[in-house]
Amino acid sequence: MIVTKFAAGAWIVTVAIPLVVLGCYGIRRHYRGIGRRLHAGADAVVAAPPPRNSTLLLVESIDESTADALWFAEHTNDLGFRAIHVPTRHTDPGIKPRWFRFSDERSRLELLDGSLGVTEAVLEQIWRLPRGESSFVTLVMPERFRKPSLIEVFRRPRALLLKLRLLAEPGVVVADVPALAGTNEAPPERAVVRVLVSGVNASSMRAVNYARTLGIADTRAITFAFSEEEGEAIRSEWSRHGPRIPLEIDDAPYRDIGTPLRAYLRSLTGDGRTEVVVVMPELVVRGLSRVLHNQRALYLKRLLLFEPRVILASVPYQLMR
Repeated sequence: MIVTKFAAGAWIVTVAIPLVVLGCYGIRRHYRGIGRRLHAGADAVVAAPPPRNSTLLLVESIDESTADALWFAEHTNDLGFRAIHVPTRHTDPGIKPRWFRFSDERSRLELLDGSLGVTEAVLEQIWRLPRGESSFVTLVMPERFRKPSLIEVFRRPRALLLKLRLLAEPGVVVADVPALAGTNEAPPERAVVRVLVSGVNASSMRAVNYARTLGIADTRAITFAFSEEEGEAIRSEWSRHGPRIPLEIDDAPYRDIGTPLRAYLRSLTGDGRTEVVVVMPELVVRGLSRVLHNQRALYLKRLLLFEPRVILASVPYQLMR
């Protein structure tokens, strides 16, 4: 028995520990390589032609979240928007005329081919829209929840699958507009845009390009520094290479941006009249390396899902390997 335990311990020392060290080295090298690629591509993204944006508003029903989504679509695109609906067995047969009245006769609802399913029908409309390096398509998705719980999210599998599928579509931004059942908030009087950036890199700069298409005067970038030195380094790099929107730097002394981010957003929405559009870059990679990325994006999505007066727009950056 003692010999067996000794042999097992010797195996751990001679084989397992070196493998763990080698794995950690490989992960570190992977992150450094991704960081170099993102930093090198920043200038190309900043120098891209003026961005354009086409907006589709996906209407499933007419409720509290749809009202907020309609306000967002009308106030963030000078080119107008299209309201679309995919009929299902639960569809209100009178939703088309009801929508026309609901939008004060400013928008007509397009009924898509329900036989394709929600995901494929929406994708077909997205594929019909022209897209280039500087072009975006925004899919505005109103979501009505009975209570602020993640369980409610998984009770809407079609919406979840659609958002996951759209991550693979270059240039497609999903603007999530959630609302709790029974809330009767007054429409916002103004909107501000805040772009979450981690520095001057291709992913963050593409999110900035998208934010510029929304046409909101109060548009700024915001980052959270873990130290004063890191904040100064980001500020210096932004002034040399960053796009022409202001940068705000807030402190995250405990290396968790969740608490300072919510405090910052609530300082903007606390007047009850301001809607904040949070634009978040989301890195999309292929293969097994996907498990190493976007943990922060998922954390922020969960954090802000039920935050009042906050709309989260995820801007994917496709990094092919």
